[in-house]
This record gives sequence, structure tokens and C-alpha cells, in this order.
Amino acid sequence: MNVRRLIERALGGQHPHDKVVEIFTRFGHPGKLLDAPAGTGVLSGRLKEAGFDVVAADISPDLFCVDGLSCEKADLNMDLPFSDGTFDFVLCSNGIEHLEDPFRFIRGCFRILKERGKLVITTPNLLNLKSRVANLLVGYNLFTGRPCNEVDEFSGGDHIHLANYYELRVNLHRNGFRILEASAHEFSNTTMILFFLSPLIFLRTYRAFRRERNPMQRERNKEVLNHVLSADLLFGKKLFLVAEKDPRYVKTK
Repeated sequence: MNVRRLIERALGGQHPHDKVVEIFTRFGHPGKLLDAPAGTGVLSGRLKEAGFDVVAADISPDLFCVDGLSCEKADLNMDLPFSDGTFDFVLCSNGIEHLEDPFRFIRGCFRILKERGKLVITTPNLLNLKSRVANLLVGYNLFTGRPCNEVDEFSGGDHIHLANYYELRVNLHRNGFRILEASAHEFSNTTMILFFLSPLIFLRTYRAFRRERNPMQRERNKEVLNHVLSADLLFGKKLFLVAEKDPRYVKTK
């Protein structure tokens, strides 16, 4: 990452919605795009304005309020209600951490995407230094973390399946996707204060990776290492993963 982009991340001048639109417009052509979960539809509306043929889906479609678009009811823990090869793109923004079965969802995205279709996932970045320290001290990725609500009727609002880059990568790379990019939109101020921990993280991560004996996995780990020791993942608030449908990455056993 060049100095200008590092400064932009540190200053926090980009809204996460702007980052999502930037990613999709970078693909170079509009196409049919599924936004799931769509929520109130803010991103659906932005992507429609950018020229995409947007289909919105959410477990609570009554919350959706974008003129000119409708929202289909869909439980993302179940089979996605769309035909094979329907979409050029799928966006899952702040959604996968709410699912009971994220593996089923990723397999569903593989099915409904066209050849070389793109999947974009945004989720909390659990590998930044602040999250690592918070997990050590309080057992949650945030210093303000607290147990999920287990007494009220479940509304799908809690982060019931938070996953870090490593866990999301396994899900994607065993279910037909190849990660193209792992990035962030801005850095956390608290995380940057913890910069002094970086050398220790680098050292321990390198030593852990050296234990791998499988030559094919060792080759894959070169990319993993570049991602997890990047400034974006060490300091970024939110993780943005861009993955491409690639049948070579389907593992059936």
C-alpha cells in the first residue's frame, strides 16, 4: 500500500458504503447484483445509482425503503431462493456474522453466481490489534463487548458467528471461491496506538506459519501472511473481502 492510501486510512475519510461502491465499480462493468442482507436498502440504492441491476433480499423486507426497488424475503441460513447462475455479483454487507450457518450461505452464493462471479463480504475485522487485545482481556472483540441476549426472542440482531480472516478464508477457499483482495476502509485510532505490538505479532505469526509441512499449503500461506500482516488487517476497523467464483477451490471431502 502506498503512503497516500495509508494516510487516507489513518485519517478515516472514507465511509464504508463508499468503499463498497468503489469495489463494485472497479470491476469495470455493471451487472446483476444481489444485496443480501439488504436491511433498509441504503447500499441497494447506491449500487442501483451506480448502474447495477440490483436484487435485494432480507429476512425482514418490511424494513426496506428504496424507491424503485423491492426486497424479497429470504432467510440466509436456508437455501437461497434464486436459480443457479443468476447473478454476476453478490454483496453480503454486515451480514455473515449474524448467520447460524455461514458455510451454507457461501455454498449458496457459489451456486447462484455466474462463472467468475464476484462475492464481496464486509464484517468486523477481528485481527486488528485492538480486537486482539480486547479478546485477551475481556474475551470479546470489543472492550465494550457483552454476552449475546439469550432471554428475549431472537431477532437476528446479535453477532452470533463472528469470524476472523482465517476462518472466512477457509469457508471461501473450500467452497468454491478464491480471495482476490482483503482490505479495510479506515484505521482505528485505538488500534494505531497499539502499533508497538506489531513486531511481536510479526514474530509470532512467522513462527506459527513455519510449522506448516504441506508444500501446497505452504505456498498458499504466502498470500495468507501478506494479508494478515498488512496494515489494513492490523489496523483496519472493518474487513472487506473480495472473492471470485472458482470451481478449483471446491473441496468435496
